[in-house]
Amino acid sequence: MAKRIALLGAVAAGALALVAAGRPLAQDTPRSVWDGVYSEAQAERGQAAYAQACGMCHGVGLTGLGEAKPLTGPEFLSNWNGLTLGDLFDRIRTTMPLNKPRSLTKEQYADILAYLLKFDGFPAGQGELPARSEMLAGLTIDAFKPSAALTGAAVEAAATVADPNGAPNPYVAEAGFLKMPPGRTMGSSSAVAVDSRGHIWVAERCGANNCAGSTLDPILEFDAKGRFIKAFGGGMLLFPHGMFIDRHDHIWLTDGHSDGTKGAQVFEFDTAGKLLRTLGKAGVSAEGPDSFAEPNAVLVTKNGTIFVADGHTPGKGAARIVKFDAAGKFLKQWGGHGAGPGQLDVPHTLAMDSQGRLFVGDRWNNRIQVFDQEGKLLAVWDQFSRPSGMFIDRHDVLYVADSESRTPEGYGHHPGWARGVRIGSARTGAVTAFIPDTEPNPDKGATSGAEGIWVDGKGAIYGAQVLQKAVVRYRRP
Repeated sequence: MAKRIALLGAVAAGALALVAAGRPLAQDTPRSVWDGVYSEAQAERGQAAYAQACGMCHGVGLTGLGEAKPLTGPEFLSNWNGLTLGDLFDRIRTTMPLNKPRSLTKEQYADILAYLLKFDGFPAGQGELPARSEMLAGLTIDAFKPSAALTGAAVEAAATVADPNGAPNPYVAEAGFLKMPPGRTMGSSSAVAVDSRGHIWVAERCGANNCAGSTLDPILEFDAKGRFIKAFGGGMLLFPHGMFIDRHDHIWLTDGHSDGTKGAQVFEFDTAGKLLRTLGKAGVSAEGPDSFAEPNAVLVTKNGTIFVADGHTPGKGAARIVKFDAAGKFLKQWGGHGAGPGQLDVPHTLAMDSQGRLFVGDRWNNRIQVFDQEGKLLAVWDQFSRPSGMFIDRHDVLYVADSESRTPEGYGHHPGWARGVRIGSARTGAVTAFIPDTEPNPDKGATSGAEGIWVDGKGAIYGAQVLQKAVVRYRRP
C-alpha cells in the first residue's frame, strides 16, 4: 500500500507541476498558465473530482498524507518547473485514481488539472483546459512568473545600510500610557490595534503568557487617552496572538494554540464584543482549507478578502499564507517550509500597502517577502531585520518590530542586528528611523521589546511586548 501511495504522490506531483507551467496550446500563440488557461467553473468541477479521487491520499490541503507527495508549495512547483500540461495530463490519467487508473473521463482529468492550477495560484480565464494531451503539450510549467523577478524598487531596497542599527530615534516612550482596570495587571501580548475612533484594543494573555484555565476577559478596549473602557472574551481564547481591525472597526484575532477543544482559530468581533464569525475548527490544529495549525496573523482588505498567516513552529507543521473570500470561503494558499524565494518559515505578521501588495514577515528567515494578492512574489527585503510585527500606514510608511534577533547560535540567530522597531518606506524599502529595545541583555532571552505593533492616525506607535508584559506607546516629542 505504501508503495502505491508513493507512486500516486509522484504521479500527482508530476502532474501538477506540469500544470503549473504554461506554454501555449499546440496551435496557439505561445501562452502561459499565467494567462488564464482554465475557467473558475472548470476548477470547481475539478475540486469535486479531486475530493473523490485524490483527496484520500493527498489531503484537502494538497499537502500530502503519509508517503503521498504534496501538490502545492515552492518545492513542488520547482520540481516540476519546465514540464508540460500534456505530460501531466497523461501521467495522471495512467496512474490515478490509485486503484483504478483511467477510470475517470478525460474531461474529469482536465478539470482536476484546473483545480490544481487554481489552488497553486495560477489565474483563471474565460476558456477551459482541453481534455486532449496533444492540445496541452504546448503549455509548459513556468512555476514562477518571469515578471516576478526582483527589479526596480526591490533591487533598490536590497541594498542595506552599513550599520543596520544606525538610523536615528525620533520617538519617546510612554510605558504607562494604558491604564489597566482595578485588580488587573497586563500579561504578555503580541496583539494591539487602533480603531477609527482612536480607541486602542489589546488582547493580553490573562495576566500571564497563556489564558488556559483563566476566566479573565483578555480583549481590552481603551480610549484615545489610554483610559480603560471594557473587556470581553473570557474563556474563549488560549493564546491571543495577532490582531487586526478592519474598515468596519471589527476586531479580528488569532488564537495560536490548541488544546483539542478550543484554539487554532480566527475570530471576528464587533466593538460591543459580539462574536460575528470564526474561521478554523475549534481545537483542531491542522493545515487544511477549513482549519489552521498555528494561526499567527490575520489581515482583511477593504473588499473583505481575508489573509491568514499560519505556522509558528520552524521546520514543522504549517508555513503558509491562506486566502479566503469575504464570505470566508477558502480560495488558495501558498508558502511551504524553506528559505527559497516564496518559501516561508514562521510567517509571523502581515501588512498591506496602498498598492494592495501583501507584506509577509518571514520571521525565521529574517526577512520580509512582498507578494501580490494571488501569491506572486514581488520582492524580498532583509533591511528591516527579523520581523515579529508590521504595520503600514496610509502614507506607505512601514513599521517593523524585531523582538528576537540574537547573536548566539540557535533561536533568533541574527548577529549584528539589534532588537527594536525599524521605520521606513514601503515604496522604496529605505530605513529612516530605529527605536531600540531597552532590554539590556537580549542575548539571554528569546524575546524582548515590541512584538505586535500598530500606529494610530496621529503617528503614535503602540508596541505589544511579551517579555515585559506591557504595551508601550511611542510618540514624537
